[in-house]
Amino acid sequence: MSSLHTRPATEDDVFIMEQIMRDAFAANHAHFLPEAHVREWFDSNKPEQAIRKGLERAGIVEIMGRIVGFVTYEDNFIEELWVDPNYEEQGAGRALIEWVEEEYRSWGYPTMTIYCYESNTNALEFLKKMRFRRASQFLSDDVAGGPVVVYNMLKMVKNLKR
Repeated sequence: MSSLHTRPATEDDVFIMEQIMRDAFAANHAHFLPEAHVREWFDSNKPEQAIRKGLERAGIVEIMGRIVGFVTYEDNFIEELWVDPNYEEQGAGRALIEWVEEEYRSWGYPTMTIYCYESNTNALEFLKKMRFRRASQFLSDDVAGGPVVVYNMLKMVKNLKR
């Protein structure tokens, strides 16, 4: 495994974070979301908005000095978790989850939560490996605007008690 380093994100990281988000979205979401939603998402500034909204509580993972992923979070909820598709399966996602997990433990949270598209089987497999369990299922139509399309979402929860 490559040399991984996690740290808090800064304003200087936003451009790279946005590029990672766009690349990972194209690689991992475009195959199960309608083309109109994907196109609208890419043409909007939603990625930058999501990153800036969560920048106060955001972490970066680097491999050999290169930013390859990031996470944003608040309370006991992970808002965004993205890894550069060229660096998947190298421990970056695990490092980010573990980094947030330690933050949550230090704040006394008993659990941590993330939402995931039911169709995103790679993400679900990863979350299960990280000991998240399916807590509930719900419908969401808030993806990128445009025509209303309903998506099955899963609420995944991890127990933080040792």
